[in-house]
Amino acid sequence: MSKFISKIVVIILSLTLVNSTFAVLLENKDYVILEKPVSTSPSSSTQVEVIEFFSYGCPYCYTLEPQINAWLSQKPDNVNFTRVAIPRKGKWVEYARLFYALEMISHQEQERMTPLIYAAIHDQGLNFGNINEIFDWAESENVDRALLEKFYNSQDVTEKLSQAVTLAQAYNLQYVPSIYIDGKYQILINSANQYQDVKDKLNEFIEILGN
Repeated sequence: MSKFISKIVVIILSLTLVNSTFAVLLENKDYVILEKPVSTSPSSSTQVEVIEFFSYGCPYCYTLEPQINAWLSQKPDNVNFTRVAIPRKGKWVEYARLFYALEMISHQEQERMTPLIYAAIHDQGLNFGNINEIFDWAESENVDRALLEKFYNSQDVTEKLSQAVTLAQAYNLQYVPSIYIDGKYQILINSANQYQDVKDKLNEFIEILGN
């Protein structure tokens, strides 16, 4: 009888721990529910859509990037992660063009270059004052210059910029970086702790929504 009771106690404690884990996220502290949900197109009922709005020129986005990379290295298969570069102002337009032009070359090239671009802007202080400086630097990092020049001012990239602006308006985007899940929730993130809690918040949301 005592063994049976012990098993019941273990089960109850396990359930309590699970519930306490799910209770960590608090509305209006860790996340907010969007007033107007944005339609997404998940491939299945367990697919979770995560979007990060960012700019290479944003120092806060650069600070967040290591946490995003740490999360991506362990991202579950049922998560679709999308970066959206925002052409909001000044050089951010050129940075967004660069992001989408690299995507036109290949997604792998875009991923390879993203940390290098962040480092060039925020660590090395490169100015990228004009398009040729961007092309010269990209070529020095073994990007196919001919392809980059072909795509940079292409209609396809211009359309991607327009789509990014439209999507930002749909989310009522106020600042970057911003992270949204399933078009319904915005993760509240704080640079004060170097975004150390972002990975845990994402994992917990995905655990809940993916079940």
